[in-house]
Amino acid sequence: MLFRVILGLVVGMLFAIKLQAMPEQCLQSSGRDEACPHLIYKKSPVDIKKLSVKSGDMICLCLSDLPDMRGASEKDLRSPEFQVTLSRFAGDWGLSEPELLLLIRK
Repeated sequence: MLFRVILGLVVGMLFAIKLQAMPEQCLQSSGRDEACPHLIYKKSPVDIKKLSVKSGDMICLCLSDLPDMRGASEKDLRSPEFQVTLSRFAGDWGLSEPELLLLIRK
């Protein structure tokens, strides 16, 4: 009896792990040729067609490619440097700028 309970728990855990599998692709700079030193895995708050990700799916995001953007103030985000970076990555990943900010910050 105990064996069946343990077996049921193991099978249940394996099923849960399969449902939340880590993504194979990460959102990162197209110019990156080395491994990203600062990856985060999270549930996406937006659809990302380029990766066939639906809102709520797990994604991988290279925060090193978006330096200081996660905690930037609204004033900082209006600076030309941030606007260029935000616009470039949003275009590369097929997202709008507000969607990209939501993805980074939420």
